[in-house]
Amino acid sequence: MGAGRAPWVVALLVNLMRLDSFMIEGRDSPENFVIQAKADCYFTNGTEKVHLLVRFIFNLEEYLHFDSDLGMFVALTELGEPDADQWNKRLDLLETSRAAVNMVCRQKYKLGAPFTVERNVPPEVTVYPERTPLLQQHNLLLCSVTGFYPGDISVKWFRNGQEERSGVMSTGLVRNGDWTFQTTVMLEMIPELGDIYSCLVEHPGLLRPVSVAWMAQSEYSWKKILSGAAVFLLGLIVFLVGVVIHLKAQKASVETQPGNEETKDGEDDLWHRNDHNHEVLTSQSICKMLLERSIYNHRQANM
Repeated sequence: MGAGRAPWVVALLVNLMRLDSFMIEGRDSPENFVIQAKADCYFTNGTEKVHLLVRFIFNLEEYLHFDSDLGMFVALTELGEPDADQWNKRLDLLETSRAAVNMVCRQKYKLGAPFTVERNVPPEVTVYPERTPLLQQHNLLLCSVTGFYPGDISVKWFRNGQEERSGVMSTGLVRNGDWTFQTTVMLEMIPELGDIYSCLVEHPGLLRPVSVAWMAQSEYSWKKILSGAAVFLLGLIVFLVGVVIHLKAQKASVETQPGNEETKDGEDDLWHRNDHNHEVLTSQSICKMLLERSIYNHRQANM
């Protein structure tokens, strides 16, 4: 079931309401008051069944509404009786209000459905204990489910394959402010060695339910995990430092090699030795050789 606004229906009925009996001269009313109108479209199975309800509120009290299922205005308090009687005699007003089910509700549904009703964003699921777990010590296991839309979601806890119903708490749905939701479902537990807890999440955005497991381990196992992580981190730091030192040393070696020195003014030989002691022609020598050959040919042609 969903709800949507029918603003032009509200505007029409509010304008009529301003002229109605409780506003006319001679009717007792406070000097300052608030009149509100609210129109909601409720949908069942898409647009198969649509229910339009237009509510009229005076000083925070609903006194009258139009019900599309009844096709008429219904007074909820004595204040609304004169309005209901008068408006139900207005066939044009009744027809307009009834037509709003198709002209407003169903039309708005078609426009909004692609990015509301049909929008499915799967959740991200994370399971973690509230504090470092110790065997046979009371703890809280949290299943964090976030970033999903719509808000229809099922989160269940299992221990060794059996659903846990007692000791389960939830934060309820929390809006993230970006058209997604989050929730955290907690399980009170006293873990035993080898216990496997799992959080099962079902959501329209998932092709199949997602189950994230957490296994109770001994304090020794946790210490091994933490020690292993510390050793790995230390090894990674040492490796990175070694790589940096090696690269700096390699760069310094390249800069001091004879082949990288600038050519001096007195070096006129066509042939030079490279790093492997092989004789090679430099580009400067090749240009000089071609220039000399050109001058020689020019002189021979003029003789």
